[in-house]
Amino acid sequence: MCMRFITACLLLFAGCWAAHTPASEVSSENGVKYADKEFLLKQKFFLDILRNIYQPLGLEEYLPYSSGWISDESKYNDFKVVYKFFDLFKRGFLPKGEIFTILNHWHLTQTRSLFYFLYNSKDWDTYHKNVVWARENVNEGMFIYAVQLSVIHRKDLHGIVLPVIYELNPYLFFTGDIIHDAMVNKLFDAEFGFFSDKKRNSIFGNYTSKFCDKCEEGRISYYTEDVGMNAYYYYYMLEYSSFLGGDEFGLYEDRRGELFFYMHQQLLARYSLERKGNFLNPVGELFWECPQLAEYHPMLRYWNGISVRSRETGSCMRWYNPSDRQNIRDYEMRIKEAIDRGYHVLSNGTKIDLRTSASVDSVGNIVQGNADSIDFEFFKSYGLLTRMAMSQTDYYKLTEGLWPGALMHYETSMRDPAYYQWIGKNLEFYWRYKSYLPPYTFDELNFNGVKIKSLVLDKLITYFDYFDADISNGFPFNTKQSPGKSVWDFSIYARQKRLNHKPFSYTMTVTSEFEGKGVVRMYLGPQFKRIEELQVLKKHYLELDQYFVDLVVGENVIKRNTKEFYYDVRDRTTYTELYKRVIRAIKGDEQFVLDLSEAHCGWPDRLLLPRGLPSGYNLTVFFIISPHNAPKVQQYSTYDSATSCGAGSGSKYGDSLPFGYPLDREIGVNSFITKNMFFKDVSIYHFVDDEMN
Repeated sequence: MCMRFITACLLLFAGCWAAHTPASEVSSENGVKYADKEFLLKQKFFLDILRNIYQPLGLEEYLPYSSGWISDESKYNDFKVVYKFFDLFKRGFLPKGEIFTILNHWHLTQTRSLFYFLYNSKDWDTYHKNVVWARENVNEGMFIYAVQLSVIHRKDLHGIVLPVIYELNPYLFFTGDIIHDAMVNKLFDAEFGFFSDKKRNSIFGNYTSKFCDKCEEGRISYYTEDVGMNAYYYYYMLEYSSFLGGDEFGLYEDRRGELFFYMHQQLLARYSLERKGNFLNPVGELFWECPQLAEYHPMLRYWNGISVRSRETGSCMRWYNPSDRQNIRDYEMRIKEAIDRGYHVLSNGTKIDLRTSASVDSVGNIVQGNADSIDFEFFKSYGLLTRMAMSQTDYYKLTEGLWPGALMHYETSMRDPAYYQWIGKNLEFYWRYKSYLPPYTFDELNFNGVKIKSLVLDKLITYFDYFDADISNGFPFNTKQSPGKSVWDFSIYARQKRLNHKPFSYTMTVTSEFEGKGVVRMYLGPQFKRIEELQVLKKHYLELDQYFVDLVVGENVIKRNTKEFYYDVRDRTTYTELYKRVIRAIKGDEQFVLDLSEAHCGWPDRLLLPRGLPSGYNLTVFFIISPHNAPKVQQYSTYDSATSCGAGSGSKYGDSLPFGYPLDREIGVNSFITKNMFFKDVSIYHFVDDEMN
């Protein structure tokens, strides 16, 4: 699915900061890269420091650095921003143990300052000592966010693999009954978590649908509560944090505004296909006059025992602040007027054109309200304002009395059905802007001399299988109660059934009068009988894959398997196993491979297809082969794709066409169908366990 933050999107896809030296040298054999000893020690440090994050640090080797930060001005690249952190921290930071959300003004201000403090540490020695200090002296949630962000954006840390967020902080991914059952087992059985048989250390997990059989939304809780899908969204919002921008991070080089729109459009399309396959109505439209939000009980608990806030049903949403509704309407009107006018004039008289194909980037930045917005003071952050209104809270609310719901965490937003209404509201601006661009002409769609003759596709099958997540990090470890045992001997697993699909292949036969490079795009969406229907249904088409193909004159037979699909990544290695692999590599017992097969920026392969039906879920696959439109900066030329997802590199993408091409504009009924396109009706079948054996 086109969801590698489209990091991958666009196949296939300057640097963050020249002041940081590259990561440790690695060895390479046959194109495979392996970590060296220096890199492995850095990798071990992060796994050590993040372990049992809600407990005091217990490793003697790090404790000397926990009492104070490095204050030497010469140890920082930009001491001005570091000094601001020193000053802000002395005034008072969010205490440890308190609920943290990046979607609160005060929490974000402190997190941003902490990030710049770590990011500006000039070398590894300064950085890692400051990380140890922060581990012991700042709020746990804030620490996790800032450290992860610094690892992503510091060049000297590219390739470092951090524990996946649902294992690092399981409280926001697994329902309270799972945590409770594990706590009880641990309390009454001292060996629980230490058994050699993995199953004896496992807790079977439920989705919220078990506790609400009358809730229609519960039918797809296996999808909305999938830990991999929620982690995907969290990492996208982390990597492209709204407060980062400008030349320092270069996120605008990645077409971040367009990416914001397209990533959310794809998430809504994927969700809509799952709803349709479960016979649920389309996502309801959101009207600010009387917002209708579904009742939602996340059944999650924070580390401190407080439940994540629920939302009761009602005829109209209660406005936490009555003035919010008018503010939202005002900023909404400003954006609409700028789109309809086709330009925006800045306070200095500069005129910004909003009628070009590339203008989608400016519109996306405006709606998100990120640091690269062309006029933040005028447009503010529509996305944030509306999210806060739907969360029924105040962005500027102080920590005392702050009780976040699911919409106020990137980790949990996609569990809430109201979130998809929020996406739809934001995408209204995207489609409004696109409506002013002319439909693609026949020449813009056609690939002269190229024709897709046939497509043979394997049977599409989905099923559920068990998945084990290591949730040990959410439980205290007491060395006195477990003498002679290491925290790395202790593992508790949450076992859940997750959606998966059987790998499939296809063979496409193409004739060509052209020799050279082409780009194949593959989409999946609703069936239609007349091309006019695609005008509406295009919004529900999902990009599954995109790749280069070298065409020769004559017949070309293209074969591809889902294991090659570019956007998808496999299940993550568990926290404990990752640590053990690093230790074995340090000892020389094995090599530690550096690759992105489990990248944080990839969409879970197991969620490639929506769940099928026993009788078949009827959908359509759509292929188009286009000429290669080279990007301004050659792909991968400014970063190492084996160790980084390339945020801010400007060279993530292999093609310069708009995201979602050719379904991103109005459909020209008389010119849309060309020979280099191919539509094929397919059915997805769902098998139960015994049918798969």
